Amino acid sequence: MIRPELIDAFSRKIVHVVLLIITITAIAGPVRAVEPRELSLDSEIEDVLSLPQNPFFYLTEDYNKRLITEEEQSEYLEEFKKLYFSPWFQEKPRHGMEVLEWIFSHFGEKQGYGENRRLRSGKWLEGQRARANLPAFGTLNRKAVSVRETDLRLLPTPRPFFYDFNLPGEGYPFDYLQNSAVHAGEPLFISHLSVNGAWAWSETSYAAGWVQIEDIAFVNDELIQKWTHLPLGVVIGDNVSINDKDGQFYINGRVGTILPITGTYITRNRIVIPLRGLDGNAVEGTALLSSDNLGVHPLPFTSWNAALICETHMETPYGWGGYGQNRDCSATIRDIFLPFGIWLPRNSGAQAKTGITIDLENMENTDKIHAILREARPFCTLVNKKGHVMLYIGRYRGNPLILHNTWGIRTLENGKEGRKIIGKTVITTLEPGKELPDLYPGKGLLIDSITGITLLGGIR
Repeated sequence: MIRPELIDAFSRKIVHVVLLIITITAIAGPVRAVEPRELSLDSEIEDVLSLPQNPFFYLTEDYNKRLITEEEQSEYLEEFKKLYFSPWFQEKPRHGMEVLEWIFSHFGEKQGYGENRRLRSGKWLEGQRARANLPAFGTLNRKAVSVRETDLRLLPTPRPFFYDFNLPGEGYPFDYLQNSAVHAGEPLFISHLSVNGAWAWSETSYAAGWVQIEDIAFVNDELIQKWTHLPLGVVIGDNVSINDKDGQFYINGRVGTILPITGTYITRNRIVIPLRGLDGNAVEGTALLSSDNLGVHPLPFTSWNAALICETHMETPYGWGGYGQNRDCSATIRDIFLPFGIWLPRNSGAQAKTGITIDLENMENTDKIHAILREARPFCTLVNKKGHVMLYIGRYRGNPLILHNTWGIRTLENGKEGRKIIGKTVITTLEPGKELPDLYPGKGLLIDSITGITLLGGIR
């Protein structure tokens, strides 16, 4: 059953049911023929045009049944809290000095371009190294919290480092200094500051990088004790404005933003908002959010609630490493599971190892499809390939369907590789773009490079 805190949102979900009935009625006939046409740069692939892009459409009649038991979800939550709050319980950096040294070594060997599409010079990288204040590594060692959406950067600069714009899948938005986006309210561990104090080398529970100092506030033991023992709320809408009692804007809430709850009412919850004081230390603000936008964490892990969270991700633009406060494939997967108290690593390769993995790499494509249909569970199974992760959401007309945020499909025209850009979260088969006349033979279809599926049965 849906929890009381979601009852206010329930009326909105009824609308989805009505829409689904209309959609089902509209498409119940035979699959429409695909007319040959010239595909423009802005045209959608056939999967996106022909498949309903609403996750609710693919629910079965037992959509309120738990996908895992309440006891299992409690075990996930216990591990989640341990990992999520871990930056507040460490005494030194988890990532050693070799990580920072590797960053400069790595980019020193690469040709990179700035936002003006001009080459970054060695002098530019030397300047970044000086600003990074490496001798101060591990000398501050303070706990902090993010006070707004922010980024983990591999160098202390907001400026990008693109590879050759003329290469497929490079240039914008693939800024290789972008390690990950960070939600407001996340626990952080600060190793040291940049020379000018404008950046902090920070560790979250899943990644490390430079964060702008105005985006964080230092926390004391009293606040840590309070926040780790309060019930938690989770934002279940995307781009939710969180304001104070007078309507003044505090922060932007994204799906997966987790904040302490200090009061629960019939239609609203009162939450604590971290703010940065004039001295750089955290102070607390409060806000009221409706149950449409904030649920008590964790939400019951049912197909209905999973579809609810997935729906908020639909059509959201692709952003490598969270570039531009958007999501890439693994950030999308991570944020889908956060509301259910399931902690996942940040990158696709690590996520593929979070449960029971079934190897499909050496199978024929038809055998891969049969194995996925036989073994995968909707909303509980990751579909993996090198560098990309997808969520299995069910079957439609005999085909397994996946939800994923993807940049594009590999193409080959006159011997030159390219991309048919999708650039957002979509629902597709495992053969998106198969109608493209210039699809890369043997490499263009997802099914060609699927390596396995992961049944979520363990967090790490």
